[in-house]
Amino acid sequence: MTTTIDLGWVDIGLAAFLLVSVLIGLARGFVFELLSLAGLFAAYFAALWLTPMLQAHVNIGAQGSSLNYGVTFAGVFLIALVVWSLGARLLRLLIRATPLSAFDRLLGAGFGFVRGLVVLLVVATVVGVSPWAQSTAWQRSQGAVWLNAVLQELRPLFMNDTSPQTSTA
Repeated sequence: MTTTIDLGWVDIGLAAFLLVSVLIGLARGFVFELLSLAGLFAAYFAALWLTPMLQAHVNIGAQGSSLNYGVTFAGVFLIALVVWSLGARLLRLLIRATPLSAFDRLLGAGFGFVRGLVVLLVVATVVGVSPWAQSTAWQRSQGAVWLNAVLQELRPLFMNDTSPQTSTA
């Protein structure tokens, strides 16, 4: 007895996205993935801290205006992110020169899987509160059923009574 799985375009898209995320994690390695994530936080806090000091030196918009603050914040964020990324790349090169490289890549694939899963849960949440949830493709998707089941299990941890309810596929 064989069972066949009927995969629609939604399921293929979900699986492809998850596979790409795993492959990116595998190629980049766990340390680089983790440092990239930490770099976003570091750049954000650097921008929060440095923007008030550097805002007067940026001649875009009136001094103290929202435009001036926004441009300065974005500039500091991007510069901090680039500097952090250079350090992360240097550390990745050092790790690749050691026997830990294979283990780092394996953990990176796991990180990529978790990252892909989180993004797919966000997609399922957005689709669930939109008219797309009633589309035939979403209703037939086995991946959508699974994602919605996971969302239902996670709901008590993250959502309050006023959160919009996602529809189940």
